[in-house]
Amino acid sequence: MFGRTPAFVLAVLLAAPALSACKNVQMIPGTEVPDTADNREILQVLERFRGGFVRQDPAVILSTAHPTYYDESGTDDPSDDIVFEELGQTLGRRIAQIESVRFTIEYLDVFIRRDRATVHVWIDASFRMKPVLGDDGLPRVSARVVPKQDFAKFELIREGDSWLITKGI
Repeated sequence: MFGRTPAFVLAVLLAAPALSACKNVQMIPGTEVPDTADNREILQVLERFRGGFVRQDPAVILSTAHPTYYDESGTDDPSDDIVFEELGQTLGRRIAQIESVRFTIEYLDVFIRRDRATVHVWIDASFRMKPVLGDDGLPRVSARVVPKQDFAKFELIREGDSWLITKGI
């Protein structure tokens, strides 16, 4: 046992500078994401997206999307895929059904490779939905609250000096 102690001490001493260097990395406040210009810009885009939902403003949400936006909606069924050309109408329809929104995003990590970025997040939201009225004006589906708590992934692309979402809205 004592024969291994010097090797262990040596390993700890060699690892100490690397560990202390990690602690010197500044993080974006409220996240565990390193504070770099690209990471800040990416999180600002996602905050604009989130704020658009909270204010129920589909134009703001749409302004965060890239013209190549494409999302399979998490299914293998191509009938629910969303492309950029349909995104504005889809957002308008969905937001029209919402009475109020509570929506927070916890940013877990950001990976950038050249002009592409992937952001993993934890979403904690709830949407108070309006009642669905029948032809007679009576509620067919009563008002309800739809909670959403889940991990999600956004994909972005850098275009010029800005980042835009290509998947995840």
